[in-house]
Amino acid sequence: MTALGDLARIDDRTVLVLGQELNVARNQPDAANSLVHRVGDTLVIVDTGVTTQFRDALLAATREVGTWTRALVLTTHGHTDHVGNNDIADELGVPTEHYVPARDLDQMRDPASYWVRAFTPIAGVVPLPAPPSGWCWSAWAWGSRCRPPTPTRSAASPTPSAARRPGWSRPSGRSAAPWASP
Repeated sequence: MTALGDLARIDDRTVLVLGQELNVARNQPDAANSLVHRVGDTLVIVDTGVTTQFRDALLAATREVGTWTRALVLTTHGHTDHVGNNDIADELGVPTEHYVPARDLDQMRDPASYWVRAFTPIAGVVPLPAPPSGWCWSAWAWGSRCRPPTPTRSAASPTPSAARRPGWSRPSGRSAAPWASP
């Protein structure tokens, strides 16, 4: 039996961090798997999962793949269970680039408003009660780790090259590297 945050070593450069299925009866959120892989001196993290327990496992996985001096965080899409620990880039201590599909930026920046807009046209939708106290429904954290991402110098406006590369962009602008699709 596997549990949230279990590590599955694929090879000496690759570790899968296991997520979990949604279980409403146990108040257990859906959490995506994450892949941690090293290519040369570059650490690649595909999705960052959600919850503090998963974050700890993800950081442990980064230590198991060897030495690296830069990192890429690749987000497959903006659901909270894929982006809940995206601010992990602040803890890696190396230059980090973060790529997300541009179509998911609104969902990541303000998930509550995004989902309200998405469900409003559906007939018969009943407003949901407020989430339990202490829960954070932002793309940056889940549960008690509710804090916004660290402000960055270039987050306010995209670079001109963003228009030439449709489909992908970085929400935080933490890296000085040009915008590009993965």
